[in-house]
Amino acid sequence: MKTRLLKGSVAGVLGIAVLYSAGAYWTGLEAERTLAKQHDMIAGLPIFKVKSHQYERGWFSSTETTELTFNERFFAPYQGILPEAAKNALTGTVKYVNHVQHGPLPGGLRPARAVVTTEFIMSPDTRKMLSRFFGDKEPITVTNRLNFTGGGELNVSVPAFDYEETLAGVKIKWQGMTTQVGYDSDYSQYSIDARLPGLVLDAATKGHIEFSNLSYQSDTRPGATGAGVGNKELSVTRVKLESKENIPYQIKLNELISLLTRIRIGEFINPAGEIKPSQADLVNLKYQIVSSEEKEFINARAKFGFEKLEVNHTAYGPMRLDLSVNHLHGPSLLKLEQAFSDIQVEGVEPDKLRQQYIDAVVREGGPILENNPRLAINDFSLKLPSGEVNVTGNVALNGYQKGDLNDSRVFLSKLTANAKLSVPRDTLQGLVVAQARNLFTVDASAENPPSLQEIDELAKNLFASQVDIWSEQGYLQQEGGQLKTSAEWKNGKLTINNRPVNLPDPAAVEAAAAPKP
Repeated sequence: MKTRLLKGSVAGVLGIAVLYSAGAYWTGLEAERTLAKQHDMIAGLPIFKVKSHQYERGWFSSTETTELTFNERFFAPYQGILPEAAKNALTGTVKYVNHVQHGPLPGGLRPARAVVTTEFIMSPDTRKMLSRFFGDKEPITVTNRLNFTGGGELNVSVPAFDYEETLAGVKIKWQGMTTQVGYDSDYSQYSIDARLPGLVLDAATKGHIEFSNLSYQSDTRPGATGAGVGNKELSVTRVKLESKENIPYQIKLNELISLLTRIRIGEFINPAGEIKPSQADLVNLKYQIVSSEEKEFINARAKFGFEKLEVNHTAYGPMRLDLSVNHLHGPSLLKLEQAFSDIQVEGVEPDKLRQQYIDAVVREGGPILENNPRLAINDFSLKLPSGEVNVTGNVALNGYQKGDLNDSRVFLSKLTANAKLSVPRDTLQGLVVAQARNLFTVDASAENPPSLQEIDELAKNLFASQVDIWSEQGYLQQEGGQLKTSAEWKNGKLTINNRPVNLPDPAAVEAAAAPKP
């Protein structure tokens, strides 16, 4: 009897071992297919080129080794505006090894196709430099769990550390980072949860940088039309910046303009100077966007705000912004997104690339306008030292047809818009004074050059006079230090504060501008 039980137990164990071995072989095959798709996604990114890739599959485990280089042709148009450190980094490589543990129970009792642990291969110098911060800990840990359903869960973490250089007066307290990405089998539905508890950087002679509780969450899924819908949220409890010294700067604005417009401009437009010692403190920043689907249309709502922003000990806030975009044609949005993804960017000159995007918008964006889109500022409020700014409004397009953009009168007749505005008088006056200082050129060699005080007084008087005129004409109201007005555009006519505004006839303007025979 005991012999039969023993033989049965041995047979059972052998059977389980055979079944598990067969399962490990099958899950290894499936894991290889999944990782091949993920490798193709990385290889398809225009910023990388695959230098080498090798997959060695075993029965119970496998190894995938990949080495990437940065695509020089992709970054070539931007070399002129990149800092030297970034240029040097682009000459390096990124090498990593995926250690694949096959299922059905990879590394524990939780079933999965495989668990993939990523090891980044670093040079001895890089490893030595990072050990100053992380000690014996791995600087980054990446684990990818491949589910039986075809999707998976990617986890990325960076450990916390405390670092101090006593002689230099530098202290760094990094509280780590965790990121979790869940995805389905075709990567069309995914969720992200990223959290950075905080960072404190103290440089005795330079300044202070600090942030706490930075988090980002998103959940995206394809709607019935194929367009992605879902929600995204970003929040940070606090961001503090302090600079203790003058920081010289020179912005190569001419090269940026050349990159975007292909217009060559001399270096005389490049701003240069010094950032004076300054302080900034941002409290409770929050951002949220939610998109949903109604039949074949996409509706989205975005909210942004903060509790307080203090700059050089002047406080602003709270601030809140609530925007809605409604009735966007889902199939057309999907076509536009696909048109953008089909554009070849590698080795294409910026002006040609820009034209490709414009052509895609013209070609695929028309149906979006033809389906009566809506934009609304549900609420905007910002408290300033001199008062509070409040804005509400909306814009709608009705009955648009292909070709209406070619005739501004026809297009504007199908556009309706309205807005209400309340702004502190002192805030507007400050903007006018600042603009006046920029417009007036003070000749230091003149016998009696005007002072800044004289320019400021002139600007204030002109502003007060114009505000009084508009108030008497009924175009705005003055209430308790606030300037309030409203505007409406409907049927090609403009009213401000319910008073009609006579606009020039577009036909007459075009006729006057046309060259005479």
